Amino acid sequence: MGSNQSTPPSPPPSATPAPAASPPADLPSKCPVKPGSLPSVFMSLCPVKGQKQEPAAEPKKTDEQEQEQEQKQSLCPVKNQNKAQTFNVYSQPIDPKNNMPVHANNLPSPNQAQSLPQTRERSTIPKGNTAGETWTYPSPQMFWNSINRKNKVGDTTEKDVETVVAIHNNMNETTWKRVVEWEKVILGSDSEPPKLLKFIGRPMDLSPKARFKSWLSHPLPFDRHDWTVQRGDGSVVRYVIDYYYDESKAADNPAAPLPSMHDESAVKSIMVDVRPAIDNPVLLAHRVVTMPLARMQKTTEFEPLKFMPSESLKAQVGESQKTWESIISNNVRSDTGGDLPDGTMSKSEIDKIAKQMRSIKVDCVKAQKRVDDCKDEMDCARASLALTMCMAKIACPLQHAAVVQVLEKDDEEDGKVEKALENAVACVAMFDEKVARNKIN
Repeated sequence: MGSNQSTPPSPPPSATPAPAASPPADLPSKCPVKPGSLPSVFMSLCPVKGQKQEPAAEPKKTDEQEQEQEQKQSLCPVKNQNKAQTFNVYSQPIDPKNNMPVHANNLPSPNQAQSLPQTRERSTIPKGNTAGETWTYPSPQMFWNSINRKNKVGDTTEKDVETVVAIHNNMNETTWKRVVEWEKVILGSDSEPPKLLKFIGRPMDLSPKARFKSWLSHPLPFDRHDWTVQRGDGSVVRYVIDYYYDESKAADNPAAPLPSMHDESAVKSIMVDVRPAIDNPVLLAHRVVTMPLARMQKTTEFEPLKFMPSESLKAQVGESQKTWESIISNNVRSDTGGDLPDGTMSKSEIDKIAKQMRSIKVDCVKAQKRVDDCKDEMDCARASLALTMCMAKIACPLQHAAVVQVLEKDDEEDGKVEKALENAVACVAMFDEKVARNKIN
């Protein structure tokens, strides 16, 4: 994922790879992408050629001209620095300020069957190094893309995502309130409010406190975050947050409304343990002296998570260990669109794909003929992508619609055109794999 493929996916079983000299009729006639910004197979959709043009040879400069050019460059207020870009394990460029992808992906993923809201909600958590700006939560679509990318889908479906996002936002707001309470105890209630500078998830790293609690028959946390908090004087302090799940407090009511962002009592099944990391002796003193003393004097409303587990929590130790082991082994299987555990597909899924295949053979016959009759590499690349987009319109309507939308909007921002095309091509490849694996014709 994220790599630029120059070869499109295989066409239907009866087809031979190759493509048409013109773009699909249902795509806009114009392409907002500049030559060279997309792989050659994607550029075949555009009326402009994606071939690299060799620059014309410049006349050799005299010593005086070169000196004048250097003087002009030295007056430029922007320095030409080549800073190394940091990438995550998915080859996405990372913003070093918060360890998050530079370009948020709000497009339907290749294996997605239902549309999801793309609206983002603004949090009340102040953003570090800004004046009055707050963090923005991911949309349900972005959240779905994230758990797909991290292979954490498990048994989650598109129908669950809005609820998961609401809980996610609620817990972050609750966590921040705990951080602010700690900061007021440490610095005083009249101190300048803190800001969240950056954060990172560390689900595979047990904190020392969580490990010690597990020795006392407490369930393991299902997640851990490290938040870097910026204080009013510019100094920073790291906070460690462990998230625990209590099955006995889970509400079994599918019709229950989504939890609001600021209702701390809305999600009783998730417990949050927030405290500053012991990165120096002063922070240790705050944890063992300052906060306990403030609670004894009732100058704070902060309620720490109980250290000793209840009987109901002790009964959940085994389940928490299974969850922990699945995280460590990274064996949480990504959703494959209806596949059963043994790798076969349900009858309803097979019937649906068979119906789509019949439509493809009828509606994409012209695109297939262009593949069969293509003359050269560029002609075949265009024909192959045209056939792929024709298949996507039937087998991957969400992904196809996303391509059409970004092309119609001339939306080059954050590489959306390239990403939408990649998702559509990947979706068709997955569809083709299911057809071949289940011998559907």
